[in-house]
Amino acid sequence: MNAEEPMVETVTVSGGRIKGIRLTEVGTIAWLGIPYAKPPVDKLRWKAPREVEPWTGVLPVCDFQNNSVQVLQEGTSGSEDCLYLNIWRPDHAESSLPVFVFLHGGGNISGSGRDFQGGLLACETNSIVVTVNYRLGAMGFFRHPALRTGDPLDDSGNYALLDILHALSWVQKNIASFGGNPGNVTLAGQSAGARNALATYLSPLGSGLFHKLFLMSGGLTTATSEHGEAKANDILIALLVRTGIAKNQDEARDWITSQSADTISNYLHSQKAIHIVETIRETGLRMTSFPHLFEDGTVIPVGGFKCLNNHEQPCLPIILGSTASEFSGFALMDPHFLPQVQKGQLAGDAEQKILYEAAVQYGSELYAAFNVEQVAEKLITAIPEIPIFAYRFRWGLRDGVIDPSIRFLIGAPHGGDIPFYTGDFSPVLHNFPTGMISEHNEPGRRMLSSLMRGYLRRFLYAGDPNGTGLPAWNRWTNNPQSAEILWLDASEEHAVAQMDLKLATKEIMSRMGADARLSAEQCSWLKTDLFAGRFFWKDE
Repeated sequence: MNAEEPMVETVTVSGGRIKGIRLTEVGTIAWLGIPYAKPPVDKLRWKAPREVEPWTGVLPVCDFQNNSVQVLQEGTSGSEDCLYLNIWRPDHAESSLPVFVFLHGGGNISGSGRDFQGGLLACETNSIVVTVNYRLGAMGFFRHPALRTGDPLDDSGNYALLDILHALSWVQKNIASFGGNPGNVTLAGQSAGARNALATYLSPLGSGLFHKLFLMSGGLTTATSEHGEAKANDILIALLVRTGIAKNQDEARDWITSQSADTISNYLHSQKAIHIVETIRETGLRMTSFPHLFEDGTVIPVGGFKCLNNHEQPCLPIILGSTASEFSGFALMDPHFLPQVQKGQLAGDAEQKILYEAAVQYGSELYAAFNVEQVAEKLITAIPEIPIFAYRFRWGLRDGVIDPSIRFLIGAPHGGDIPFYTGDFSPVLHNFPTGMISEHNEPGRRMLSSLMRGYLRRFLYAGDPNGTGLPAWNRWTNNPQSAEILWLDASEEHAVAQMDLKLATKEIMSRMGADARLSAEQCSWLKTDLFAGRFFWKDE
């Protein structure tokens, strides 16, 4: 691009010409709802994504398109025709800008690319921001023997991950048309999106598609193909009972054993996507409820992240982030606490208040360590020279910043760091109680947001978040006594950034077992009921 020519809304990509929209209020150009693959419908359901069919004329891409079919509190949403991505860039003439590809969270059962508004971030970091829709739930991860074709990609069951890889390939082919540098792509994500990004890094198919990782609250999780097939069969049984093919589960199993693979495949393809998706509800950080990211041997190696020790992954700069109250939202929604929370009685019940505080404290520490410390330790053990920087987001825990009752219930929750990067606090106002975002805490909040985006900008350009005017951020070394976690916080007026010590899972467990506030029965309940089965928990 000629440096004197302004960036225009109409560009040419591999499928044809597209026309975006100028967002003058934030100084960006956006292309929203770009098709990056053929709709995975009909016979393409549960197949690897195919190249998008070219179109004629100019395709308007001025608004978000369908998210993947999913179940929400207010009902169902989305479509199988969901493979779209969104792009924002600053409205100026510069080219060869760094590219930030963000994968949304939602447990791989909900969410979409529109959840991460990239306009302000693109301007603040002078970069291209891309968000991606991909298949979710049993449309994105489904591995049943009756669907096998002999094609290792189609048979993998990892359709969501293949969508992500396809989107990254699309970025490599097309991002220069938007002024982006295909040789400087950072793959980012939050929660399930960060876990997907780590799986993409592990996958041999991801090689060369990105050059840095920025991971928010996402750990190392995979499932065996056997677990995937068992869950797919459970889903098939539920569908057979729902549709009246079988009266009960035993009859459904008999039907399955008596039918050909073609008959089962045709039955699965005949079912409405929403009915399939409805078989998987909120999983609460439990892989057994929804096994996904299958170790199929093609998309994800058999053995999962143990394969890091094979030294086949590239040495990429990585930022690992977590929040200080990672588990608060999950504790809040647990059936043990939720009725009291809804009635406003939790804080007034001394025994339950202590139990809730302990649940949030130890659950959050364990989950934060799973998301950062354990990931960093495994990566740097396998690749000692890998440059890793880690942070813990703590805004909301300091006295006087947010309403004390909200601080008690939520603190610095899972996903609380997202609006500090996007600059868009409207989701917090919508999803969290009044008293969290206020004029009172705005000066410190805005300063912290500016600081966090300053670190990100440096990382996007240089692969190191450190830079002039930014507090020093120590690189990870695996020394347990070294302060290598950057605390990101703010008072009512000012941002606060300081290095602190890491969390150690064994030490957290030891403190929980010795906590004088808890009875033996309460401690046992935390371990065997509240935490059991969650990603971060390992039986003692």
